[in-house]
Amino acid sequence: MSDYLSQYGTTGQTREKVVRWILIVLAAAAVLWVVDWGLSLYGTYNLRDIREQWRAHQFFSLLKEKQYEAAYRLWGCEPAKPCRDYNFQKFMEDWGPKGALSDISGRKTKAVRHCTAGIIEVIDFGAGESVNLYVDSKDFTLSFAPWPVCNPRMQVPVP
Repeated sequence: MSDYLSQYGTTGQTREKVVRWILIVLAAAAVLWVVDWGLSLYGTYNLRDIREQWRAHQFFSLLKEKQYEAAYRLWGCEPAKPCRDYNFQKFMEDWGPKGALSDISGRKTKAVRHCTAGIIEVIDFGAGESVNLYVDSKDFTLSFAPWPVCNPRMQVPVP
């Protein structure tokens, strides 16, 4: 008879622990969502764009280590088979040791804009020099963003 009543009341305690943990996890998820939403309003950080931002960081790390061919591959190009409009010589003119954007030590990310197919990362190099870098979400290739906003047609008011 003592075995029969020994488990009395334990199922209620177990249920309370499970409910408590579910509430803690939901509250933590809500706090993370609110923080992510708040930071995305300022255009500097967003959890859904973490892979694209990591790719841009990887690109600048390769440039810092002077691995220009590997950095050029992140653009979806090969030194042996260069891209049609952006060959390796042009890449070196922009990002190489004597290039216009060679001083990456003072770079700062001013804004990150989430687009439908990728992100636009606005990078400030100081002295009024800034670059809009586009990272495609599909294949994580980099390029220069053609516009400072995601969809310029949406920015123009219709008469």
